[in-house]
Amino acid sequence: MVNPRLKSEKILADLQYNFQDFTIDHFIKWIGELKSRRILSYPLNMSAGLFGAWLTDDEEPNEYIFYRADVPPMHQIHIQLHELAHFLLGHPTLHITRELLAAALRGEGELPFNELARLRSTLKPEDSRSIREVESEILASVIQEQIIRHSQLDQLTRGISSDKNIANYLKDLGMI
Repeated sequence: MVNPRLKSEKILADLQYNFQDFTIDHFIKWIGELKSRRILSYPLNMSAGLFGAWLTDDEEPNEYIFYRADVPPMHQIHIQLHELAHFLLGHPTLHITRELLAAALRGEGELPFNELARLRSTLKPEDSRSIREVESEILASVIQEQIIRHSQLDQLTRGISSDKNIANYLKDLGMI
């Protein structure tokens, strides 16, 4: 079995992304261009226990990332990176139609988040679904390490919310 950290480092190196330019929007756009997919990321009020989801469009070359709207900005970016990691790692996801997405966003239906959770998570460590979650966390962490190394830590704390508590806390610690 390949070491998940080494696998993550290789994936990140292959992206050839300049982390001096990091913003979450720029990074998502970069990946989309490399993979010939449009990646759309949306904050959403999600049910308890669900923080993010990645779904693929069955009709268009689109990927949808949904992330929890009611968590601090740094956590929102981590969720987006985690879901991008699933995509970059080639993990399975659910496929949706434009019609289903539009209806759900109008409040006339629901996205299949429960099915996605069953696809990816379990408490059995030997199950490949659990391994996929660990791999995604490792890749998201490797990405965050690069952001920090390139002095872009402020991009993890701003731009999504007007709540500056985390940024102020990190400033007090001398981290930014």
